[in-house]
Amino acid sequence: MKVSKRDVLLLLGLLGVLAVVCSYMLVFQPTMEKMEALTEENEQLELRIADLQGKSANRDSYESETAQMRREIEEIYQLFPVDVREENAVLLAINQELLSPMKIQSVTIDALVEVPFAEELQQEEMPDATYEIEEVEEIEDATGTQEAPTPEAGDTQSAAGVNPFHLMNRKATINYEVSYEGLKRSVKNICMQTDRMVIDNLSVVYDEQTGLLRGVTAVNMFCVPDQEGKVYEEPDFGGVLLGTDNIFGTRVIRSEGSLPDLEDGAEGEAGEDAAEE
Repeated sequence: MKVSKRDVLLLLGLLGVLAVVCSYMLVFQPTMEKMEALTEENEQLELRIADLQGKSANRDSYESETAQMRREIEEIYQLFPVDVREENAVLLAINQELLSPMKIQSVTIDALVEVPFAEELQQEEMPDATYEIEEVEEIEDATGTQEAPTPEAGDTQSAAGVNPFHLMNRKATINYEVSYEGLKRSVKNICMQTDRMVIDNLSVVYDEQTGLLRGVTAVNMFCVPDQEGKVYEEPDFGGVLLGTDNIFGTRVIRSEGSLPDLEDGAEGEAGEDAAEE
């Protein structure tokens, strides 16, 4: 079979077109896509480098502000007492009963426990902060502008996201009967306390039989133990009346208040004479 020169030229042209298409699909197009991806990545890295360089330039300001915030946090913690004991919860209940006024039926005092902090949030934030610090140091190494970290900066970095204090609280749950006005006074009395406390839960229901409110108030009383230079101050129970003349809680008849003492009256003298005889 003889192939004409024209067919040979057409075949060569077809092979050339196939070679060009294959070169474009297998070499040129992947190279262009990779170049576009690298260009986009370089742009993002340039923005990141500019941001980190700005943070590096303001590093002293950030460290100063961080130290100032830590001092403010320490001042806030100084407002907390070093301990909250059962007697503090009892005194709070007595003050509520006297100042509201209300009739307290029972007081439940829980054990002192440590207040949980948002550890998950700290764990999420810390890797990002550490990553940025490492990137800033790499940039400073590349540009030759890195300085030796000061002790304050090292302390700030190591203490980031870590609470150096141990905030603790004791919950006191008070069950009572009170009027509406007394309920408002009881809430205000808790808000006016000098010790750090917060109402964790408050619920009241109307009692149709007495016309009063039956309620439950749970109060979290906070403290920060082991504060330097501070000691526990015992509550003052000097103004609290202790004991009762009516141990059974019976009602007093109106005429009972004017009765003379039997030992001082005639019946008492007669009894003494009979005893002497």
